[in-house]
Amino acid sequence: GGETVRLMGNSLRRAYRQAGLLPAGCPGAGEVVVWADGADQRTRRSGEILAQALAPGCAVTAAWAAPTPRDPIFNGDGAAAACRSDPAAATKALEAAIGPGGIETPATRAALLRLQAILAPRACAGSGGTCFAGPDQVVAGPGRPRAAGPLPVTASLAEDLLLEYAEGMPVGEVGWGRARTATDIAAVMAVHERAFQIYHDDRYATGRDGAVMARLILAALAGEASGKPPVFGPRVRLLALAGHDSNLVVMGSLFGLAWTLPAEPDSTAPATTLAFELWTDHGARFVRPVIFYETLDQLRTLSPANARRQALRFDGCATGPMGSCPLGELRRRVLSLIPSGCGEA
Repeated sequence: GGETVRLMGNSLRRAYRQAGLLPAGCPGAGEVVVWADGADQRTRRSGEILAQALAPGCAVTAAWAAPTPRDPIFNGDGAAAACRSDPAAATKALEAAIGPGGIETPATRAALLRLQAILAPRACAGSGGTCFAGPDQVVAGPGRPRAAGPLPVTASLAEDLLLEYAEGMPVGEVGWGRARTATDIAAVMAVHERAFQIYHDDRYATGRDGAVMARLILAALAGEASGKPPVFGPRVRLLALAGHDSNLVVMGSLFGLAWTLPAEPDSTAPATTLAFELWTDHGARFVRPVIFYETLDQLRTLSPANARRQALRFDGCATGPMGSCPLGELRRRVLSLIPSGCGEA
């Protein structure tokens, strides 16, 4: 896993040196800032590896907050009154994100059958293991409502198989030898992608979960100074956040982005990086979204040694150069999805 992050960091360094953003030598003080989620060892280590790859042999280091309380940049500020959910409104938003057809789709039903055959092929006939059957539904609770049923449960199981394959386990051991190829992995990932799609489309939830990170990104793009960690100012040329696949989903939701990755069945696969590039044209500032990713087989073999790059477009805003969006318009759109005061503390 660390080597996939290093491959990505090296790819980012090459891309942004070529673009003139990063110098050929070491960046100046405060020009490259790397901030990781301190709650997890893997995200802290990802931040360290990323910092080393972006500026090898230089004084750039990763930093993070204490494990507790959870860093709201990566985990949302659920304790803030401005970010709290109204149960009725949250349920209505989740049901709208799911849509009238329900949680399952033809693709997820096929994926569930394949996943059943891999994980517990005789469970539905009364043998050992779990049978992935039963209704998918929205369940209300004391907190935010959630989707429940086979699909939400199996979404992470499908990703576990992908991680086994990407880790380089012998194919005879991936899914107990019943998920031997990239095609087998792709066949089950529809459940994972559907679960994340529902989350992406629930902007009532993502507007609260992503408020702190979205405001941070907008501040960095605008050249504003941050007086609290991660500390940066107008000199910052690259701000890197080492977090989670869910952070990619939430930022995609708030910034109006959606993508699929060729040869990669996981749209938020390990080391995938969403970049917000700031460009200027005759004094006007524009933002272009770009995603860097590694294919499934590339994650497994670390070859080729350069990540793929795909330019994206903000939904409904691509009027600038290279399909970019004016910074002011992008800011207005993102902030309109965030409750007033949420993420500002």
